[in-house]
Amino acid sequence: MSLLNETQSRYIVLVAPAGYGKTTLARQWLSGPERKAVWFRAGPASTDVAALALGLAQAAEEVLEGAGTRLHEHLRTSNSPNSEVLRLADILVDDLAPWPEDVWMIIDDYQYLAHEPSAERLIDAVVARGTVPLFVTSRMRPSWVSAKRLLYGEVAEFGRNILAMTHEEAARAVPPKTDPGVLAGLVALAEGWPAVIGLASLIQSPKLVAGDEIPEALHSYFAEELYQELGAELQWNLVQLSLAATVDVELAQLLFGSNGRLVLEEAFDRGFLNRDGDTYDLHPLLRQFLRSKMAGADARIRASTVETIAYAALEKSAWDEAFTLASEFRVGELLNALLGRALDDLLSKGRLATLERWLEEAHKLIPSAEVVALAEVELAFRKGRWPEAEDKARHLAIRLPQQHPLASRALFRAAQVAQLDDRPSEALELLGEARVRSTTSADLRRVLWSRFITLTDLEEPRQAADALKEFEKLAPESVEDKIRLSHGPIHLAVRWGGIRQALDRHRSTLELLERTTDPVVRSGFLQSYGTALNLAARYSDACALADRQIADAKRFGLDWVGTHGLEMKALAQIGLRDFQGAQAALRTAWQLAEGADDLHAQVNAQALLARIPLAQGAPGKALELLDMSGSRNVGPGMEGEVRSMRALALACEGAIDEAEAEIEASESITTHLEARGLRAFAKALAADRRGDDEGRHKQLEFALSDAQTSGNADSFVVAYRLAPKLLTAIVATDIALNDFLLRPLATYDSRLAEKVGLNQRGPGIRPATLLTDREEEVLELLRHGMSNREIAQALWIAQSTAKVHVRHIFDKLGVRSRTEAALFRAET
Repeated sequence: MSLLNETQSRYIVLVAPAGYGKTTLARQWLSGPERKAVWFRAGPASTDVAALALGLAQAAEEVLEGAGTRLHEHLRTSNSPNSEVLRLADILVDDLAPWPEDVWMIIDDYQYLAHEPSAERLIDAVVARGTVPLFVTSRMRPSWVSAKRLLYGEVAEFGRNILAMTHEEAARAVPPKTDPGVLAGLVALAEGWPAVIGLASLIQSPKLVAGDEIPEALHSYFAEELYQELGAELQWNLVQLSLAATVDVELAQLLFGSNGRLVLEEAFDRGFLNRDGDTYDLHPLLRQFLRSKMAGADARIRASTVETIAYAALEKSAWDEAFTLASEFRVGELLNALLGRALDDLLSKGRLATLERWLEEAHKLIPSAEVVALAEVELAFRKGRWPEAEDKARHLAIRLPQQHPLASRALFRAAQVAQLDDRPSEALELLGEARVRSTTSADLRRVLWSRFITLTDLEEPRQAADALKEFEKLAPESVEDKIRLSHGPIHLAVRWGGIRQALDRHRSTLELLERTTDPVVRSGFLQSYGTALNLAARYSDACALADRQIADAKRFGLDWVGTHGLEMKALAQIGLRDFQGAQAALRTAWQLAEGADDLHAQVNAQALLARIPLAQGAPGKALELLDMSGSRNVGPGMEGEVRSMRALALACEGAIDEAEAEIEASESITTHLEARGLRAFAKALAADRRGDDEGRHKQLEFALSDAQTSGNADSFVVAYRLAPKLLTAIVATDIALNDFLLRPLATYDSRLAEKVGLNQRGPGIRPATLLTDREEEVLELLRHGMSNREIAQALWIAQSTAKVHVRHIFDKLGVRSRTEAALFRAET
C-alpha cells in the first residue's frame, strides 16, 4: 500500500496471476476519502471494441453525465467498429476531457482485452491522450506498458513479487495458534500467494500435506478442506452460484426460494463470497474450484440451474452472461431466445464483433433457427454486403409462414437493398409483401415510411401522398415517429411543391431533434428541412441549419451526415454570394463522398460547383463542370436537375437546339421541383434568345407563377443571376412580381434590383415581408430588448448567426440602430 501511496504515475498497473489480491488492493487503496474511482470490469465480450468503449463510457457516466451519448450515436451506424479504433478513441477521449483530477478509472480483469489487439489499441489511445488516470488489474501485462513509459514514470507497474505476502503478513492472516513450523512451510510452499494463505486463514487448524506441493495444488487442497466443512445443501448452493457472473439477493431467491438471503449470508461468513454493496462476488479461483463440482451433479438439476440463471440474466439484459451459459452448456434453446431478445440492442450499439461470435456458436447449436437467419441478414446489411443480405432475406421470407413475426422484417431488408441498388419498382413490390405480412405496428410503420420514400423516388406524387396519409394514420409511439410525421410533408413539398406552408407548419419539429438518438431520423429531417429552406431562398436560415448538421457530424463522427451538411451549406453560401466559402465546403464534401464511394454525393457536389459560374454569369464554365456521364447513374431526380442546369447554360450561350433537347430529356425523366423550376426558366431564356418575345413573356409568367406557388424561389435566383436580362424583361412587360420572389432579389442582389428598378417603393417605406421568417423572429426579439447572445439562445442558433440576421434586418428596413428596428412598423 505504501508503494501505491508514493507513486506519482497517472497509470498504475497490477500484474499477477489470479489470487494475488489485485482487485482487493485496488478497492482498499481507493476506499479513502481522498480518492474516488469508477469501475469497469472487463470480460470476454470486451474484445468487441464497441462493447469496450461503451462499457468505459457507461462507467464514466458516474462522474460525467452523458459521457456515452456521442459513442452511442456513432455506433448506431458504424459498419466495423473494430476497424475504426482511433475514431472511437477520439470520441471517447473528447467526451472525457472534463474528467475530475481526483477520480481514477479502474479497469479490472484487463487480461481479457489482451486477446484482441484492437481493444488494447483503444486503451493505448486513451492513455496517450493523458486525460483519465487509469488503475489496471490484470493477469497479463498490457501491450501499452512500454519500457519507455516505465522509465519515464508514466506507468507504475507492480508485479507478483511485490503483491506476494511476506512472512509477517501471513502470520497476521492465519489463526493465532497456527504452528510456527506450519506457518513457515505454508509461506514457503505458497510462495507468498495470497489466495492460498487467505484460504488457510479460514481453516481453524491448517495443516500441510506431505510432499512438495505447488501453490495451485495447495489452493485446491485448502479449498477442499473449507468446502468439506459445509453442509451438503450449502455445498450444492455454492456450486449453483458459481455459474452466475453476478450474484445478488434476487437471483438467490430465484434459486433457493425464501432461503436465498440466508444462503448468501452463510457463504459470506464462511469466506466463499465477498460483499460489494447489494451484490456478492466469488473469487475466480474459488469459482473455478466450485465449477469443477458441477460435473458430478444430476443433469436435470444442472439444466434447471442453468436455465434459471440464464433467464434471470436475460430479464436484466445481461446478454453476455446468458451467452456464456448457452455456449458452455450447449443450450440451443437459450441461444435462440438470446438472439431474439438481444439482436436489435447489439445492432444499435455497434456490437457487430459480438454478433459474429454468437453466430459462430449458433451455427453449431441451432443452425436452422429463423432468428439466426435474420441475424445473418442484419449483419450482412450493416457491413455493406448488400447482395448477400438481399439473397438471405428473400430466402428467409420464403421459408417462413405467412404471418411469422420475422417475415416482414426480412422482406423490408430486401426492399432496402433494392432501393440502395436503384431498383425502386422491385423495392416497392417487396414492401407491398412486407406490408401484408406485418404483425406489429413497428413493422407496419417501418414499411409504410419506406414505401412513401420509394414512391417519391419513382415520381408518383399521388401515390406517395396516399402512402404518407396511411403512415400518418398510425399513432406515434416514439419521438422518432413524431419527427417523421413532420418529415413526410416536407419531403413531399421538396419534391413537388408547397414548401412555404410545410416550413411554417413544421418549424417546431426542429426542437424535437434534440430528443432523438437516431442519427438517421435526425439527419433525414435536417436534410429535407434545409433543402426546403434553400429552395425558398432562405439562405441564411439554411446556412445555420447546415452548420447544425455539420456540428452533429463532427460531434458523433458521422462522415455521411457531414457530406450532406456541407453540400447543403454550399448551396446556401452560393445563395448568399459567398462563392469562396461554397467552393471550400464542396471540396471537403467531395473528399468525404469519394472516401465513402458515394457516387450520388459526388455528382451532387459537382452540380453544386457548377452553380457558382451560373451565379457569376459564366455559362461556359458551368457546362464544363456539368458532365452527364456520372449523372445517369444516380437516379432520375439528380439527372433531371443536371440536365435542367445544362439547358439554362446552353440557352444563355444561344445553343437553343441543344438547350431544348436537354429540357425535353429532363421532362421525360423527372417531375421533381428543382429540375422543374430550372427548366421553366430555361424555356423562357431559350425563347428570349430566339427573339420570341411573346413566347418569352408566356414562359416567364409561367415560371414565376410556378416558383411562387411551389415555394421554389431558388430557381428564380439561379435564372436571373445567370441572365439578368430576364429581370429587364419582367420590368418591361410589367409582369407582377410578388414579395416572396422580391425578397431574395432585394436581400442578396440589391444592386441588381436597383439597376433594373425592382426595388422602388414609396420613400421611407419598406415592406416587412422582405424579411425572412427567421428575421421576423429576430426582429420580434429585438423589440423585447434582447442582445445577440440572448437571441441566439432563444432561437438555438450561433451568436454569430444572430448577428448576421440583425445586420440583414438593418439593411432591409433602412435603419441604423436596434432602437430604430424595434420601433419599425410595416406598411399596411
